[in-house]
Amino acid sequence: MTPHMRPAERAGPRSGGLLAAAVLVLALSGLAAGCSSSKPAYCTDASQLKTSVQNLGNVDVSKNGLDSLQTALSQVQTDAKMFATDAKSAYPSQTAALNTAVSGLQTAITSAKGQPAATAATAVESSVIQVKNSASNLQSAIQGNC
Repeated sequence: MTPHMRPAERAGPRSGGLLAAAVLVLALSGLAAGCSSSKPAYCTDASQLKTSVQNLGNVDVSKNGLDSLQTALSQVQTDAKMFATDAKSAYPSQTAALNTAVSGLQTAITSAKGQPAATAATAVESSVIQVKNSASNLQSAIQGNC
């Protein structure tokens, strides 16, 4: 009986070794997958927000009018809302400052409607700068996490 037991004993450690190797491969692939998704969800939102704020800053109101600025601001508002949904608890003061700046720009655009393009551009310029600065402060705050 011993000769019959030996092959079974040998097969046991080998299949156990294969099982352990399979478990190790699965564990490592899980870790690798975890590494790629270890960044918070708001990092993608922050990247989109950064792009929309850059686009906002590139609008030439005196050339393209307030409607072009309103369109760019609408995208910033959408992206800021997405970011706030995912990161408000992590960055409440930066999120609030950005929301305040965005609201200020919306008010400035509304107030500047009906004015000549050059006058409107001057009227909204400081509000655009406020949005850009608030977004920049937010990007600096999240830099270590994204």
